Amino acid sequence: MIERAIENWLINTNEKNYQIAFCQVLSQEGHRVIYVSSHRPMEQGKDIVTINSSSDYCAYQLKTGNIDLKEWRNILGEIKELIELPIVHPSVDKTKVHKSFIVTNGKITDEVRIQIDQMNEDNQRKGRRYSYLNIINGQSLLKEFIDAQGKFIPTNLEDFRLFLELFLAEGTDFLPKNKFFNFLNNTVFKGIPKQKSNAINAIASSIIITAYLLNSYQIKNNFYALFEAWTSLAACIARYAQKTELKEKDWVDSLNLVTSEIVRNLLLLKAEISKRKDFLEGDWTGDGRFIYRARTTIVLGALATLEIHLQMTDKEYLQDGKLLKLIKDNIHILWIWGESAFPYFFNLIKYLELNKESHISHFLLDGLFLGIINKNSHGSKNGLANPYYSVNDVLEAAFGIDKAEIDFSQFSGSSYMLETVILMMAIRNKRKILSENWQKLSHIRFKEFKPNNLEDTFIWHTEEGLNYTEFPKTTQSWAELTKKANDLAGVPDLYIKYSDLLHFFILVCPHRINKIIINLLDQKSLKI
Repeated sequence: MIERAIENWLINTNEKNYQIAFCQVLSQEGHRVIYVSSHRPMEQGKDIVTINSSSDYCAYQLKTGNIDLKEWRNILGEIKELIELPIVHPSVDKTKVHKSFIVTNGKITDEVRIQIDQMNEDNQRKGRRYSYLNIINGQSLLKEFIDAQGKFIPTNLEDFRLFLELFLAEGTDFLPKNKFFNFLNNTVFKGIPKQKSNAINAIASSIIITAYLLNSYQIKNNFYALFEAWTSLAACIARYAQKTELKEKDWVDSLNLVTSEIVRNLLLLKAEISKRKDFLEGDWTGDGRFIYRARTTIVLGALATLEIHLQMTDKEYLQDGKLLKLIKDNIHILWIWGESAFPYFFNLIKYLELNKESHISHFLLDGLFLGIINKNSHGSKNGLANPYYSVNDVLEAAFGIDKAEIDFSQFSGSSYMLETVILMMAIRNKRKILSENWQKLSHIRFKEFKPNNLEDTFIWHTEEGLNYTEFPKTTQSWAELTKKANDLAGVPDLYIKYSDLLHFFILVCPHRINKIIINLLDQKSLKI
């Protein structure tokens, strides 16, 4: 059944959606992937560039569907670039001829194979220093994917049911993150293997499993759900690598591939948004005010996170002025539906600061602060839901869908995000607004969940941990508060190692946010 699912996915997907799985297969075969086409195409007919175990340079061009003579003539220009032009990359010696491969998830007809043979022979006979063109077809790909999958498949009935539920999802909604995390941690990342090689293989296989598990979301071009899925996988890999005590060299290439998918899907989301005049989805008559505002907040927050990541990881990246204008034009309709909205606002604030829009960023931060202390003040009947409640939970409760009920008064007198926001304001020297509201906020308890194992920060649910509650001081020394806000001495090495991932992760798992994570990300971004 699993083999049939992989085959169904491979037949119906496109080259971009099997690209990362193919890269992982190459890695397992001893290749070092040095380039994957994502947001900055190399051109020259090369989608993937690797160095194999024999130190040969290899270039791959990926296609979708059958390649007959008609299709061959259409792509012949790209093929010539693939085999004739040298690889342009800092890690590659241009004087050395590379190996070339055309890869498709369909069939290559005999007529095309004959033409490829003739082309290779003609180039060799004439002494041309062109690359020899090799073929990898759908049948070969399928075998490689199934072999690479190995033993990391669901074995009990419950896990198999969860696999089918994810694989057969409609693909238009948010990713069911709790189920996705559960599936990965119950099958691929279950337990700590005795042999190190099994742990390495588990990480490699997780990428291939995820690629075809997301088939429905790929078909629907649900880029945000795909972003959530690849970010969830990256978190699972980070946790598993820590638990199994693997060396960085054993997993970093796989994590880099997953990160490239996170970025690629957010770039596709950005491209889609750039072609639209608004954030409406489907029938506008059913796209109510709060739904529209929530979608706008989520999309703009996610794209702001992408821009922060690109600027932090690519010194040559130029900020997107169109996105900045889009955010400024829609700043008035952003919505704090609950504390799970905080990471979107955090990244929007950071993005605006990076673009020297301090007036707007301060407006958002002040609004966030006042919103929490007003909504969650002691005795409030309409508090902001804590970060364990998603936007869907809040909307369904508001509209009475499926009898979803939330007693919003339960959130009065406490907050998971208030202390974090206070520290952000202290860093920005917002003494006046804090002083004016300190008496009111001092009656709101700071809440935080601390997992027993630090790596469980990167999991959706854990029973191993404690809930901490603390009231703010009734009177607070400004010097003491600013010292605490600026102190990074106690930040765990694990958070520092995965700080780039954490910017994305807090959007996917807002209930895993704590003041240490936000303080690290806040100060790291301030130093760009």
